[in-house]
Amino acid sequence: MQFIDLQAQRRRIELEINSAVQRVIESGRYVLGPEVGELEKQLAAWCGAKHAVSCANGTDALALALMAWELKPGDAVFCPSFTFVATAQVVPWLGATPVFVDILPDTYNMDPASLEAQIARVKADGKLKPKVVIAVDLFGQPADYPAIKAICAREGLKLISDTAQGYGCTLNGRHPSDWADIATTSFFPAKPLGCYGDGGAIVTNDSALAELIESLRVYGKVTPTDAAQRNFHHDPKYLS
Repeated sequence: MQFIDLQAQRRRIELEINSAVQRVIESGRYVLGPEVGELEKQLAAWCGAKHAVSCANGTDALALALMAWELKPGDAVFCPSFTFVATAQVVPWLGATPVFVDILPDTYNMDPASLEAQIARVKADGKLKPKVVIAVDLFGQPADYPAIKAICAREGLKLISDTAQGYGCTLNGRHPSDWADIATTSFFPAKPLGCYGDGGAIVTNDSALAELIESLRVYGKVTPTDAAQRNFHHDPKYLS
């Protein structure tokens, strides 16, 4: 038995997939067509969130979240020491610094006690400003969000759930997006929810944040959800 059998997954819904692909090809709408909007609705509904914004891959999903919060040099982003490289890789893209946090031996997810210790160390050192925590769900298991969220609330930090390896998982009946400011996922074929090629998404309950990320996704352009454009020349999100 293969560890990951992508062909077995495809065979189960082959006719539906072929029909959907053919429909897109014939429509001529190859970028952000109606199928994308429908996918975003279903992604949000799956985890009970208000908004989902799709993008090219899971790495971009993380990067867009950090861009929306205007991360910059001197900012510290706390990441687990055991994760895919993209979790930490996106941080220096914006000039910020990743700070690694130890993991729990039973779940391999972020250790809240280590997170507290690393935040205290960074604050005492005084060279970086704690800004964001990226918790990662591994092997379908959510991180300890009640503890991590409490730390973030106490320290005034933003929380991202990188749930690429656990999209759809719950803890105490709640999806990670209930605790996190933003949850991100990847549709890389080997992930729990994979696609043909690659893709990603951001899920959030913050309407203003979702609107900003929709704009950043298309280089800062006006988006269909914008209620008004009278601040076009003043709003930095429109500066592409």
